[in-house]
Amino acid sequence: MLIDKQEKYIERLGASSVAQDEIPRFIRRASGVMRKFSVSVSEEVIRQRLESIHLIHHPVWIIKNTVIAARRPFKPKRTPNMIFVDAVSGYRGLLSTVPAIHEVAVEKDSIVRATIDQSEVDRYIEDVQAKQIDRSYVLKKPHHESSDLRLVHLPLWKVVLRGERQDEIYYINANTGESEYFMSRRWNSGEDLID
Repeated sequence: MLIDKQEKYIERLGASSVAQDEIPRFIRRASGVMRKFSVSVSEEVIRQRLESIHLIHHPVWIIKNTVIAARRPFKPKRTPNMIFVDAVSGYRGLLSTVPAIHEVAVEKDSIVRATIDQSEVDRYIEDVQAKQIDRSYVLKKPHHESSDLRLVHLPLWKVVLRGERQDEIYYINANTGESEYFMSRRWNSGEDLID
């Protein structure tokens, strides 16, 4: 299938199951406990305050990692896991489940530019291995086999609501409907970047 010059093929993380008309419900859920019960945060009020809704694709590096723990005289124990590195903020960790990945054509304007390129991602992977995986091994630290490094894109709804003093921006995960407030704060802070 041919795509036009304004589109690009990407590998999308997840199934993107949250429809655009469901967004007010998820924004209300993301508003917090106190605001959730306020009349000013009803789904109808949120619909009226909607300034814009755009589906963006946020870059994330993922890599298959196998932890090999020596257990002499037995053969080594091999534990597979998946490491992720946010390609904008540097936030990193382990994925609890391996999500589905689909190749899709999207508008080029919807793709967020990665600030961490392939040559830099190894330092972040080593940091996860040392600080998150190895710390659960008290005596002898395990070896790691890494493979299949790939850049995938997480679909997010970027929602702008008109506010009384200023506009409010919400990032809603298009796979789960969860708020990405925590991650969106880290994109500009730079606190997770390795120098």
